[in-house]
Amino acid sequence: MRRLIRPALSGTAVAALLLLATPALAQDGASYAGESVDPVTGYRCLTPFCDTVALPETDCLCQKLNPNETRRDRLELACTDIKTRQQCAASPN
Repeated sequence: MRRLIRPALSGTAVAALLLLATPALAQDGASYAGESVDPVTGYRCLTPFCDTVALPETDCLCQKLNPNETRRDRLELACTDIKTRQQCAASPN
């Protein structure tokens, strides 16, 4: 005897859940699209976890080498100029 097991959610139910979740996901993504500010450096966040920041008034992007650091004087950044691909100096101090 063959049994058919029905999935817990139909394709229509899954599609409805995705449509309901999409605005929430879009809002969360928008908050990290340069609108949030890193509390340690004060620079604009470029990623959801704020491990990459943009230096103000420059073309430099900086990646935190120790992203869990909460003290500004201990934070280490690796910065690169996005136009020249050269390393640029940045000090969060």
